Amino acid sequence: MRKGYKIQEDHIETLGRLVDEIHLWTGIQEAIYDPRFKYVHIISEEDDENLVEEIYKVAKEYGVTNFVTFQETDIILTAKINNLFHNDFVSIQAACISRDKSKQREFMTKHALPTPFYFKVNTINEAVKVANKIGYPFILKPTLAASSSNVSLVNNERQLVDAFRKIELLFKSRKGFYYNTSSQSLALIEEFLPGDEVTVDGVVVNGEFYLGGIHHKKRMDGPYFEEDEYTLPYIDKEEVEIISIVKQICKHLSIKETLFNAELRKDSNGQFKIVEFSVRISGGHVYRNIRDVYGIDLVASHISSLFSDQEGIKLFLRRTNIPKASTCIKFVYREGLIVTNNVGEAKNSPYFRSYYPVASPGEFISCAPKGFDIVGLLSVRYKYNCPEDLAEVINISKTLENKLDLNISSVVKEGTSIGF
Repeated sequence: MRKGYKIQEDHIETLGRLVDEIHLWTGIQEAIYDPRFKYVHIISEEDDENLVEEIYKVAKEYGVTNFVTFQETDIILTAKINNLFHNDFVSIQAACISRDKSKQREFMTKHALPTPFYFKVNTINEAVKVANKIGYPFILKPTLAASSSNVSLVNNERQLVDAFRKIELLFKSRKGFYYNTSSQSLALIEEFLPGDEVTVDGVVVNGEFYLGGIHHKKRMDGPYFEEDEYTLPYIDKEEVEIISIVKQICKHLSIKETLFNAELRKDSNGQFKIVEFSVRISGGHVYRNIRDVYGIDLVASHISSLFSDQEGIKLFLRRTNIPKASTCIKFVYREGLIVTNNVGEAKNSPYFRSYYPVASPGEFISCAPKGFDIVGLLSVRYKYNCPEDLAEVINISKTLENKLDLNISSVVKEGTSIGF
């Protein structure tokens, strides 16, 4: 994973229990000292095609033949390398569709899957022409970013121009390995879906999708859509409908062995439409919380399926119908210079589960509308006896957020670099 492996602690811990050696390919230099990995291969090549060949060559030398990623921006690389080893877990085409929202919209239209209406745009002039045709409001989003970065609800032309320029800056910055030569378009204009949103995580074993969990997400009405308050268990009546939609996606992608994530949101008529999907599961605490609530182990079952371990598949796919707990993931956002970012007194609570600091001391971060940086991810766990417990676990997460050792300065010190 070129980036982001630091918030995949639970995923990596599971890998360590099930395989003899873990090799990490990353651009993070300090990873070479991480004892969880047998070998750490530092990546310097930026061109994806050259990088595939570089990784393939080194992997053959070390006898590594199976690749997995939990990082959105690496799913095409992973599919291409697995293809060179004749692993047909996920086709390159399916991975490319998953990475590009414009390709996703074409895919869903082709297979009559519920999707918002959309228009591909590459310039501000094109975006303005579409806006004049369909009217406001609508969603503007980059085709290749993740975590709702630079997704905006646009109500007028001034907002459209401002939001589009930010996407252009994201593209030019090459930030986060988001954009590359595979993109069909710079941005999408889409129908605004005003209803509740969920994120679905599961695993595909031998071509069949198995549900891990459906997270409720905090309802965001715009103008920005920062991720927040992921809660389990799912308590609404549409679970069967959601699973059916996700299974149709997996069927038409023809994927065989993979982790899988999809996000859906209700339209003005209360019908779920697909916001996006990917051949990986959510990062951070999602994987652990699904285990805590339902018992199913998505990563362990996936690794078992890659090595055709039928006993492991049977064991790790077991899922309880009665939730064992309620959980909430609180996304922490701030504006300014990070001075300290630690768990603090929050760890003393019996409800505390984990905290991943994402931003580092000395780093300048911004929340919407200036940026979409995440300071940290806080996870809490509570009992579950009734739906009201979900409201309580959210309240607990908000209380513990205030107990984090989080010091943000509004003053940018001399010599500090601010990048996009």
